[in-house]
Amino acid sequence: HAQMLSDVMAAASHDTAVYDNKSTLIVFASSAELFNATLRRLAHTITIPASTPEERRAILETQAKKLEEGYKQMYGVDIKIHTDGDLIQASAGLDLHQVETAALESFFKARDFKVETFTEYKAKLLREMGLTYIVPTRGFESVGGYGYVKDYIAKRVVKPLRNPELAQRYGLGIPKGILLYGPPGTGKSWLCRALAKEIGLPMVSLSPADLLRGIVGETEARIRQITRLLEDLAPCVVFIDEFDQLTLSREATMITDSGVSRRMVNMLLEWLGREDRKTFVVGATNHIENIDRAFLRPGRLDEVVPVLPPDHEARLEIFRVHTEVVRRVPVRDVDFNALARATYMWTGAEIEKLVTEAAALAMDEDAEAVEQRHFEAAMEAMEVNVQEREQKLQDMVEQLKRLENVNRRFLNEALKFWASKERSDRVTQLLKALR
Repeated sequence: HAQMLSDVMAAASHDTAVYDNKSTLIVFASSAELFNATLRRLAHTITIPASTPEERRAILETQAKKLEEGYKQMYGVDIKIHTDGDLIQASAGLDLHQVETAALESFFKARDFKVETFTEYKAKLLREMGLTYIVPTRGFESVGGYGYVKDYIAKRVVKPLRNPELAQRYGLGIPKGILLYGPPGTGKSWLCRALAKEIGLPMVSLSPADLLRGIVGETEARIRQITRLLEDLAPCVVFIDEFDQLTLSREATMITDSGVSRRMVNMLLEWLGREDRKTFVVGATNHIENIDRAFLRPGRLDEVVPVLPPDHEARLEIFRVHTEVVRRVPVRDVDFNALARATYMWTGAEIEKLVTEAAALAMDEDAEAVEQRHFEAAMEAMEVNVQEREQKLQDMVEQLKRLENVNRRFLNEALKFWASKERSDRVTQLLKALR
């Protein structure tokens, strides 16, 4: 149909009689991408949202009334179907047919409208686009240590997002996003999921593979489709892991990629810079030096937040989380203080690996519990170059000091907090170098 209409539309765009008669040719389509780029430049494209909150509320209230009356007539029993604001929000991004279908399915399963059913429909919609929809189940309590980061994010991000009226009272806008920068394995991805739980929003995971396509023009079309879908599903948290891979500096892009990387960066800059953007973007990177500086300016991302290696108390908490919260590991006579001192400059991911390796050794022996000797034996199999880690930390702090979108006061407080909690003789000397 689009191919047949294309000739008609192209002819009409050059037909003076159409303008003389003040006529307009209107075409309704499921996607503007059905038509070629040349034709789209001759037309004005209006994107209609899948549904508005008012439309979804009307659909849900109408269905609830019908189902309540039908149930009363059939069984003689009065029931109350809830159509509160959570449902209106949970159904955002669904078209009216999907809202009605999800409502009916939820009723026949639970005799009520449940948020979970609408969430499942959203997850299905995103899976069809090749994206991952995540409903976070753990908050900041599952993040071992990092009190300085959690406290800062709670005040600067969670509080204004949960209380937009309070932010407006002080003349503050709604946060647009943050970038977590730190060494690999420091729990940035885990922290992002916990942040989504603290805010109370679902999370969509976005990676370079979700956007990049091999055929010329497909990458740009997919970016338009995905960003439009994400805005329809908003408010939600969009987590972009390996943020530097999607936002590579335009000076560093290769000539051999037909300009697709540059166009992708420009489209992402346009999306992140939109004043009406409703999605909250959280990026994570180990290589901030590769990111185009335009992404790091206020207005696209509010702030770059440093995530330092876990300090002594953080490592203690990480041991607790991975033996009591995330998994239940039977331990006996384990000196976690000694283990925390021995794992100076280790990352959270490496400590998790240490816990699982010690548990595996205990299981090999059919031991009743995981003991200190199992942890010490597991540690012998893992090697960490402390001097190299300290040098990387110095390089990271130098990078942060060169960025305009970094809160210097918070950076200094984070370093002081990290040093005050650390129990290594090398920290005092290292802190002087960091300053």
